[in-house]
Amino acid sequence: MVRTRRWKIKMGAAFVLASMCAASVATAGDSAKKEASEDMKWGYKAARRGYWQEALVRFQHANELTPDQPRILNNIAVAQEANGRYEEALLTYQTGLSIAPGDRALQRNYVRFQEFYSSFVAPPPEIEETEDEGAEDAASQ
Repeated sequence: MVRTRRWKIKMGAAFVLASMCAASVATAGDSAKKEASEDMKWGYKAARRGYWQEALVRFQHANELTPDQPRILNNIAVAQEANGRYEEALLTYQTGLSIAPGDRALQRNYVRFQEFYSSFVAPPPEIEETEDEGAEDAASQ
C-alpha cells in the first residue's frame, strides 16, 4: 500500500510538472505570436512611409518568431523588392508559394514581380546597324 501511494504521488508530481511545462510552452508561443504581430504592425507603418529597410527588418523578425507564414513571406518579398534585392525577393516569393500555393496575395504579387524581373534581368535588345549608318560613321573619321 505504501508503495502504491508513493507511486501515485510520483505520477501526480510528474503530471503537474508536465502540465507546467506545457503551459510555459503555450505561453512562449503566445508571446512569440504577439511579438510577431507587433512587428508586422510596425512593418506596415514603415512601409506606408516608404521606410522599406525598416519594414524588411520588422517582417524578417516576425518570420523568425513565427516561421513560414505566407502573409509574412509575402511582405518580406515585397520589402526586398522595394529595397532592390530582387534575387532574394524571387526566392522568398517562391518559398511562400511552395508553402501556400493557393495564397492569392502571394500569387498576385509574384506575377507582377515576374513581369518586372524578367524585363529587368533580360539583356537589352541588340540594335542592328544599317549600311547607311556604317558608311556615315566611316566618313566622319
